[in-house]
Amino acid sequence: MDENCLIPLPINLNCWKHHAGFIKKQIESVLEIKELVALKVYLLRIGESQMDLYFGEYSPVKISEQILYYLHKKKIFSARKYQDWLSKDGKDYQLVELKDMSTWTLRLGDDAERYVHIHPGRYSPNTVRVKATTLKTAILVLCSENICEIKTIETEKINQIRKKYLNEPPIKSYSSASGLGRLLELFYK
Repeated sequence: MDENCLIPLPINLNCWKHHAGFIKKQIESVLEIKELVALKVYLLRIGESQMDLYFGEYSPVKISEQILYYLHKKKIFSARKYQDWLSKDGKDYQLVELKDMSTWTLRLGDDAERYVHIHPGRYSPNTVRVKATTLKTAILVLCSENICEIKTIETEKINQIRKKYLNEPPIKSYSSASGLGRLLELFYK
């Protein structure tokens, strides 16, 4: 399992929370470890709220490079200039549109080395809005399927996974039209 998505400084992007391509690669790599308990450390990075998950074609590195190019064009080369730029309109963020038309929100990060905190803009093209628990469940279901812990995706199996790995309450039912069903379908593409 990759711990991060190898993005350049000073970009900070939580790939476990915001990049579907990265997550797909992690799901595929579960065949190497065959131990889903090890995933818990990474799933904690997803948090507990709602977020936007990027499903576009750009890798985390490509996204970062486009944002760095944009910042360099604006002559923003330091944390101080970046912070000034973020707050110039009385806000604490700025939006940047990439070549694939996706919009990214730029904020000030807590890390002095990775001060350009980025995430997909809300309801941006090439993104889907998801709940953290739904994303964690989808990751664990697909990993369980990959290592043949489950053979079919059904409510009972999903609830076993949610209880065993996430300590989450059961879902009432599962269908392809549910939020979880739609998210699984996107990961299958």
